[in-house]
Amino acid sequence: MLAVGVWIVRFGLIAQFCLFFLSGAQAATRNDIDDAIGQLVKAVPNMKLEVELTKTWNRAYVSDRIDGALLTMDPDFLSRLTPDGVLFVIAHEYAHVHLEHQKKLGAKAMELAGLPTPDMAFDAIEKNPATMEKLHAMNRQFELDADEAATKWLASLGVVACTEDVLRSIDGADMMMPVVPSHPGYYSRKQVICRK
Repeated sequence: MLAVGVWIVRFGLIAQFCLFFLSGAQAATRNDIDDAIGQLVKAVPNMKLEVELTKTWNRAYVSDRIDGALLTMDPDFLSRLTPDGVLFVIAHEYAHVHLEHQKKLGAKAMELAGLPTPDMAFDAIEKNPATMEKLHAMNRQFELDADEAATKWLASLGVVACTEDVLRSIDGADMMMPVVPSHPGYYSRKQVICRK
C-alpha cells in the first residue's frame, strides 16, 4: 500500500510539473527578481530590498533591517513562478516592510505578553494558543493588506495582478505549502487581488 501511495504522489508531482510547462509558462530566474525590483522601485520610491535565494521551510519571507529589507526566497519556489508571479511575490513581501507589519506585530506581542521585547513576548505567547490566535488574526489581516498594496503597485506599473500566474503564487495547494493559521486562505486573498 505504501508503494502505491508513493507512486500516486510522484504521479501528482509529475502531472503538476507537466501542466506548468505545457501551459507555456516560463520558470522564473534570478534575472526576473532583479527585473521585478527595478520595476517596483518606480512604484515604491526609496525601496531598499536585497534578495537571498536559499533553501527554506517557507516559500518567501521578508526581514526588516536598518539598512533595508532582506527577502529570503526558496529557489524551488522561484522555479515554479513566472516573471509576473515573481513581481507580485516581491511586491507583497515588500509591502509588509512598507506597512511596518513586523513592528506592529512585535508591539502587539509585547502588549499581550506584558514583556519588554518582541522576542521575549513571542516566546511567551507561543505557549498560549488563545493569545497566539490574536496575533494570527492580526497577521491574516496584514497578509490581505500586503496583497492589496502589491496589487495597487502593480496596477500603477500597468500590470494586472488578477492573472493565473499571480494567483498560482499564492495557491498553497498548488505550491505544496502547508496551511498555516497565520495566513488567510487562497479565496480570501484572491478576492482582494481580483477586486474590481
